[in-house]
Amino acid sequence: MTTKKSGARSFTAGLDKILMADLEALRQKALKSGAAAAEILPASQVIVDDRVRLKCTVPRCPRAGETPNCPPYAPDLELVKKAFARFSWSMLLKTHVEPIEGYDPDKDHEQSLLFHQKTGEVVYEVEHEAYKLGYHLAMGFGGGSCKDYLCRGLLCQSLDGGRCRFPLRSPGRLWKQWESMSLTLSPRLGGRHIHCWTNSTRHPAPFQ
Repeated sequence: MTTKKSGARSFTAGLDKILMADLEALRQKALKSGAAAAEILPASQVIVDDRVRLKCTVPRCPRAGETPNCPPYAPDLELVKKAFARFSWSMLLKTHVEPIEGYDPDKDHEQSLLFHQKTGEVVYEVEHEAYKLGYHLAMGFGGGSCKDYLCRGLLCQSLDGGRCRFPLRSPGRLWKQWESMSLTLSPRLGGRHIHCWTNSTRHPAPFQ
């Protein structure tokens, strides 16, 4: 009896050691892929808050209803909550989008559509690496609309009854939006010591 329990503990400890090593490998992958910083957090610190998706529609985002990733086509939030309750760990990352003046829609509309592209590319690389490590249910989330930085504002072929122009990247692979899933950080991470990173600055903005 004792031997079996000891063996079970050793096996579990071994799995935990492998998991933590893999998480660090994925963090390093994010940094090598272009992230300015990346941190591992318990998945319980990423919560589904209905108010986040509400901001997609009040006031209405210009892309709401125009991609398979945006409301009203995004997954039901009850399903999202149930699914996220099954995850144990998460990664929060940030990228530098510079120079920020180069993404001014009044100066260069085409370039402004690419604001979230770099973050999405990093997320894609990390999710792909996680899959190769055996975490086939891992999911990565970027920000903004795939209609902007993949299709450059063209009509969404997927919603128009055709085939997505980028079947390996949207909607199932890369351009899953953090905001359309109503994701945010737990208030327990608040305060002056924890920061919510943004795409547009080298200086982290305090999470409120």
